[in-house]
Amino acid sequence: MKLESSHDILGIGPDFESAKKYVLRFLDKTQLVKYDSVEIEAEHAIQATQPGFWERIEEGMEGNRQMIDELLEELKESGIHTLDDLRFLQQGYQSKTIHTVTHILDGFFGIDSVFYSPVEDSHWVSPMLKREILNDPSDYWLIKATGSIKVMSRKKAAIMRKFESYS
Repeated sequence: MKLESSHDILGIGPDFESAKKYVLRFLDKTQLVKYDSVEIEAEHAIQATQPGFWERIEEGMEGNRQMIDELLEELKESGIHTLDDLRFLQQGYQSKTIHTVTHILDGFFGIDSVFYSPVEDSHWVSPMLKREILNDPSDYWLIKATGSIKVMSRKKAAIMRKFESYS
């Protein structure tokens, strides 16, 4: 059994192969996520010069926002309604959910990242980077990476947060 996560990752390079290497290097060096294997397919890559590039980035950033919304809703359902409620939070599911939200907001790549920009270590594209991409679009690529992690048992898979899935 394995856990799979797909991400749109902003890569840099004059061609697909260079941008792919950039993304693979990032995934290899990132501290929080270690995949057993990563699949990148050329047909899912899109260069900033192509139509649909910005729409896909917007969809990815919206996916990150939706992830935050879902996690915050889970916290509300579990009794966390104000910042004052955090003072009495015990370690466990709620604290790990808050930890995940702060990782997304703070720019740490995780298995729940829908879109990620290693260029800025961010789940978003800043206005400055957007201008940079618009000025030189041939060096930027959106690369879809699907990472797999082996899960040894259904029991371990059953304790994952609801947004983590396995196949």
